[in-house]
Order: sequence, then C-alpha cells, then structure tokens
Amino acid sequence: MRIPRNRDPERLRFTVSSARTVRLPHIPDAPPLLPWPLAALGGGLLAGLAGSLLVAGVVMIAWLSALAIALPTALRFAAQVWLLAHGGELAIGSDAVTLVPLGLTLAFGVICASVGGFAYRQGRQARAAAEEAVRRLLLLGSIGMVSAGYTVFAVILAWTVSGATAIWRPALGALVVSAVGSAIGAGMAAGLRPAGLRPDWLRRGLRGAAAGTLGLVVASAVVLATATALGEPRIAALEAGLRFDAGGVFVWSLVALAYLPNLLGWAAAWLLGAGFTVGTGSLVSLSTTELGMLPAVPVFGALPPVGAADPWMLAWLALGVTAAVLTGVAAVRAGHTGPLGALAAGGAAGLLAGIAYLAWAASSRGGLGSLRMAGLGPRLLEALTLGVPILLLGSVLAAMVTWFVRRRSPAA
Repeated sequence: MRIPRNRDPERLRFTVSSARTVRLPHIPDAPPLLPWPLAALGGGLLAGLAGSLLVAGVVMIAWLSALAIALPTALRFAAQVWLLAHGGELAIGSDAVTLVPLGLTLAFGVICASVGGFAYRQGRQARAAAEEAVRRLLLLGSIGMVSAGYTVFAVILAWTVSGATAIWRPALGALVVSAVGSAIGAGMAAGLRPAGLRPDWLRRGLRGAAAGTLGLVVASAVVLATATALGEPRIAALEAGLRFDAGGVFVWSLVALAYLPNLLGWAAAWLLGAGFTVGTGSLVSLSTTELGMLPAVPVFGALPPVGAADPWMLAWLALGVTAAVLTGVAAVRAGHTGPLGALAAGGAAGLLAGIAYLAWAASSRGGLGSLRMAGLGPRLLEALTLGVPILLLGSVLAAMVTWFVRRRSPAA
C-alpha cells in the first residue's frame, strides 16, 4: 500500500514577473502567387504606376471643367504632380511650385508598404523552412528591389516629362519614400516590432518619441482648427471669389487634404516658437505677424491679423511643452528602470522627437512660385534652436519626475 507524502509547500514556488503577447507572422502554406523577384521589383514599378494613375484620375475630374485644355497637357500636369510629391517641380507658366504635398507623399508611402509586405510574404512562401539568415536576406532583398522598381519608375517619368536635368530630385525622393514604406511593410510582415528592440532605454525612447510626436500632431491640429474657425469669414470670401463648380470643390478639397500635413507642420513650428514664413519678408509667430501681398489661396484666410500679438498668445507655448512632457512620461511610465535608465530613455525620446519635428518642418517647406512666394514654411534655424531644445529638455525633466514619483509610490 502506497503511503501519501506530505509535500512541503515551500519547496515549489511559481512566480510571474511579466507577461507579453508575442505575435508571430502568419505565412500561408500555399505556394507563392509570383516569383519573389518579380513580386518585389515588379511590385515597385506597379506601386509607382498606381500612384500616378491615382493622381491622373483626380486631374481628369478637374479637366472635365476645362475641356479647352489639351488632354496631353492635362496628363503631363498629372505626371508633374506625382513628381512634386517626391520632391520635383510643378511648372505653372513661368513659375515653379516646389511645396511638396506631404499628404500625397504619405499615401504613396502606404502603397509601398503594402507592396513591401506582399513581396516579403511571397519570398517566405517559396522558402517556408528558411533559416534566420535567409529570412534576413529576404527582408533586405524585398526592401531593395521594391525601392529599385519604384525609383526606376520615377526616373523614367521624370525623364519623359522634364528631361534629364530634372531627374535627381524626384529620383532621390522616390528612393526615400519607397525605402521607408517598403521597410515598414516588409518588417511588419516579418513580425518585427519595436517592442523587441534592445537596449531597453532605446526601446523606451522610441516609444516616448512616438507618443510625443503624436501629441505634437494633435496639438498642431488644435491650433489649425482654432485658426480656421477664427478666419472662417475670410476663408469663405476667398473661396467665393474663386467660383468653384462641383468638380472644382471636390478637387480643391483633395488639394487641401494633400497639403494638410504641411499646414500641421507650420502650426507645430508656430506652437514651439519657431514660427513660419509665407513668402520673403513675412513672419507668423507667437509674438508678431508680418505679411505682405498674398495670392488668393483660401487657406491663407486663417492667418492671424498683422501686427504684434496679444501677450496671452504665448500661452499656446504650453501646448507644445505638454507634447514634450508626454514624450518623457511615455518613455518611463511602464516597467522598472533606474535613474540612469530613465535619464537615457527620456533623453533618447526627446532627441528622436526633436529630429522627427525638424524633419517634418524641413519637408513642409517650399515655394508656390518665384520672387516673393519662393519661400514658405517653418523657419529651420529657429526650429533647431527653439523647438528641439523644448522637446529634449521637457522630455528629460518629465522622465525624471515620472521616475521619482513612481519610485515613491507605494504601488511601485
């Protein structure tokens, strides 16, 4: 007869320190639809073609209201708009528009992301039992071939429309857009996530920078919405003067959406003290507004009145500081870290958010013609010397305060 034993409850202990859900990429067992090189290289070419057809469709809607313009001229205009979204120039008479519609650029980046993910999955389906090194080569190869196909399309289009001398800028822009977009798409398809980054302070810094940048976007949207509401009578008067028909209203709405990220970048520069210009000799900042003659663009009706601003306008700076505080808090709010780790995470988050803000400000600059309208957008030197330090110092201070509060908290 077996005698039951009394087990000592202290001999066996189970502890759970953390729990994390890991999502593995789902790669179907079916054979690939296309060979991997064709899916990647051809996908890049098709991504460029799809974006150009999207622009051409919108231009055709506007062309129906102006049938006197020759169809080849309208198609050439559509091609130039696609190139403009990648850093090219849009010729209108004797003037050249260089203000990049960042909304279009982001849309083309999303197309490249979907193509990059599709290309990587095709490669993985053909190599289901691939080792880690092979999967890494598939990832890099997918990004490289999608970028190559997309850039080749940009080079061909620029050569056809503007000649050999106007190739390098749209080609470089297409390379950047396709490389970033396809890297995001292929990385997501491969199961790569920011949560897997090491060291820990860098992962926290990236999380804080993402939260702070998103907070800055929301704050800029609040500023832009407030300016639009206050300037609604002037905006309505300018729109009435243009006398849009139904097709014109639709196209103008799409144009406004295409330039919405640019306007948000201008609002972010205003919010962080750098200010922006709307032509040579102009300035729009928290302290003053100096304007000259402006074209009849409805969005310019949202600009503040000319002259010194009321002192209370400086209170808007608190909204920019709030985005900096959010950056530092998000960097150290979860998990456990020491003071040096919190300092490093807050500094990395603020620096990355500052770099993102500076890149956003630089990419939202451009011109709407020659002479006085050649320079529009945030002031970059002031953005570097004012905006970036606000984000960096605010993030570091918020991170250290958050760490100290969590350390003193009984729950910690």
